[in-house]
Amino acid sequence: MGLFLTMLACKINSREKVLDSIIKIMKRRDFIIYSKKNVKEITGKENQFEISDIKNGWVQVFCPEVPNDSLASSLSKELNVPVFQFHIHNGEFWMYQLFLSGKLKDKFNPLPDYWSKLNEKKKNEWKGKPALLAKIFNISEPKLMPYLIHWEKLKDKRKKAFPDDEFPLISEWSIVDFQKKLGIIYPEFDKPDSLDIIRLTFKKLK
Repeated sequence: MGLFLTMLACKINSREKVLDSIIKIMKRRDFIIYSKKNVKEITGKENQFEISDIKNGWVQVFCPEVPNDSLASSLSKELNVPVFQFHIHNGEFWMYQLFLSGKLKDKFNPLPDYWSKLNEKKKNEWKGKPALLAKIFNISEPKLMPYLIHWEKLKDKRKKAFPDDEFPLISEWSIVDFQKKLGIIYPEFDKPDSLDIIRLTFKKLK
């Protein structure tokens, strides 16, 4: 089985606000905080969240493996900030959804036909909106456009969005190069001494 990874990226300058909001949201779902501690790894386990320190105005939340649109939406609404939900699926591709004030505003999937065959209209719903991202995050649109392409259109499997990128576009890890353009710095898990991560573990109320 390949890698399954779900991560939220919150455009905010307070990790404490993110921590408090997750606790509030989970409480409304009848989960109480069981433990809160510093860690150097992520697990993807159910009812467990690892929250990074602030970098470049972003706080990252590593979630259980299966994406939870409702959680991402609720966190965006609670914090009143943009929240991305990024997902790597089975080590085959990456995708995102962007929420603003609880509303889904943009989404991208390089393999929109992965689960079922879609018509062109439905495919285009998953092509991403670089102009919108550029406006929201004050980034040059050309820096984002090359990543937001359906992989079926790529003939060169080794092609990168930019020469200095680390990964080819047709790789689940091209997510890291895309995130860098947004200012999101993926934690260096191979360098645990550099990590500042807080794990929240919840348990269901009986």
